Amino acid sequence: MIKIVAIALIFAIIIVYLKSVNAELALLATVGAGIILLYFTIDYLVNVFDFINNLIQLSGIDNELYLIIFKITAIGYLVEFAANTIQDFGLKSLSDKLVFVGKILILSMSMPIIYAIFNLLIGMLQ
Repeated sequence: MIKIVAIALIFAIIIVYLKSVNAELALLATVGAGIILLYFTIDYLVNVFDFINNLIQLSGIDNELYLIIFKITAIGYLVEFAANTIQDFGLKSLSDKLVFVGKILILSMSMPIIYAIFNLLIGMLQ
């Protein structure tokens, strides 16, 4: 965790310096910093999904729902990362549209989960 914060601070200093020298290089360094920081957080993300997988196996929920949850989470993080990167390029309106599209994708991907919850509630009421 400390390594990730240190890398982010180092990149912040480099990016601030590059903004005064060459704005185009600063944008590329910003994107590169984001990718490198994501790389260092993959282990933490794997631990979270292993934990969720264990919970799902203990609960007896279908593995297909686990994959849907994983895809929804991945879409959320990727859209947020891409939208912030696009916003760094000064394209806020495109960034907002990407976030909107991401929300629609997440809603459409969550339909099987909503269906499963609905069936569970119906079964409990009967």
